[in-house]
Amino acid sequence: MDMVEQDTLALQDDLDSEGESPYLRREKSLPVRRSRVSRRLRLALFVMGVLLPVGLAGYGLATFALNSPIFVLNSPDDIVVEGNHFVSREEVLGALGVPLTGSSKAGTNVFRMSLEARQRGVEALPWVRAASLTRILPHGLLVHVTERTPIAYANVGGHVSMVDEEGTLLEKPDNGAFDFPLLFGLDNLASPDDRRARLALYTEFMNQLQTEVPKAGWMVSEIYLADAEDLKALLISGRQTVEVHFGQKDFLERFRNFLALLPEIEKSGAQPASVDLRYRNQIVVNGRTSGSDSGPAAASSGDGKE
Repeated sequence: MDMVEQDTLALQDDLDSEGESPYLRREKSLPVRRSRVSRRLRLALFVMGVLLPVGLAGYGLATFALNSPIFVLNSPDDIVVEGNHFVSREEVLGALGVPLTGSSKAGTNVFRMSLEARQRGVEALPWVRAASLTRILPHGLLVHVTERTPIAYANVGGHVSMVDEEGTLLEKPDNGAFDFPLLFGLDNLASPDDRRARLALYTEFMNQLQTEVPKAGWMVSEIYLADAEDLKALLISGRQTVEVHFGQKDFLERFRNFLALLPEIEKSGAQPASVDLRYRNQIVVNGRTSGSDSGPAAASSGDGKE
């Protein structure tokens, strides 16, 4: 019996060892020790240790910047003006409206002034198209001016001024020399868009003819823009003056037609006072003669108006 019991116990031990799981048993999780400092206390410490000192330092710097005489404009030398050619420095300083008394107590702090308001003041000057202002520390101001570009003289209401491409009228500066034609017809245009459109027509006309006209010995003296579909130009060559109707397109081609047919016109003994180039393959001439007035005549045959 003893032998049987020993064999039985050995068999049970073998079975127990074979049934044991090959995987490690999960160990008991360790408890995590929580911080004894609450979230509210940490936030309070952050505010008191970081935000509050930074805020106080910022407030102190702002107070110093707004009240210190170091940052006060008190002399014209503190203001630098760039980009001005026809607008004087004195005009820019006057438009800024900054009191420059020479005293730091009565001056203007560079941080207290509104750059946008001072910029609008400078841009209100007729010759100024745009302006930008920049603070120069500790007590300086840079004003960069972009001036308008005149493209012609304009007779508006009997007064001759200069005009830019946007239709802004400008008084001729004392320190500028310009060689532009004189424009008529802008005073009849109430809409700024209409005025810009007529000036764009004039600009295109000048761009096409700026080389050809002087090369041919002619000069554009006056231009009439009252009719949107017919740009008229007064051309001068020596003692000869001709008013030419160019229409609203093909200015260079029409001027060349005028040059080609002008000898034919002069062969008749008439001196053309007005020439209409708006007709295809044809020039209509209103001439002047020494004996009698001459009516309109066609210098060449054509097939209608373009």
